[in-house]
Amino acid sequence: MLSPMGMFTHTAFDTELGPVALAATDEGIVRCNLPGSDPDALVEEVIARTGLSPVEGGEMVDDAADQVIAFLEGGLRQFDLELDWRLVGGFHRQVLQATATIPYGETASYGEVAALAGKPGAARAAGTALSVNPIALIVPCHRIIKADGSTGGYGGGAAGTALKQRLLDLETPNLLSG
Repeated sequence: MLSPMGMFTHTAFDTELGPVALAATDEGIVRCNLPGSDPDALVEEVIARTGLSPVEGGEMVDDAADQVIAFLEGGLRQFDLELDWRLVGGFHRQVLQATATIPYGETASYGEVAALAGKPGAARAAGTALSVNPIALIVPCHRIIKADGSTGGYGGGAAGTALKQRLLDLETPNLLSG
């Protein structure tokens, strides 16, 4: 069911890694925060950035929540969700769309994803785009690592980097953590 014009739907739910919140427009998932982020802040951000009014619950966000939970429990490898890219444009969108093609259990470097997005040599700019990913987890920015194979940063400093490592470990349980 589509939301009324001028509205977005949202939900928040608990996972073993912390609370997650999602928001969707008629076009698709527009926002997914990282586990442990403030769900109320997500709603306020979507209101401020889109001018849309919030409605709690809805088929699209409920389905997305089920998929996020299944992913974080290791039971889902690929999301089957429509995405609304309105919160990101230009090269940032190209980077995130390229990132969305990185398969489960694989990684790419910041430079590799910049090249996939059409700008070889723009690794730092790709890192900036990934740092503002509005659809985290679903657009798997945790799969982008430094060229030397180290994890690299992830939202929230040291806690974010630990979360990134947990997500990488979830996808590659037979590999040693680095």
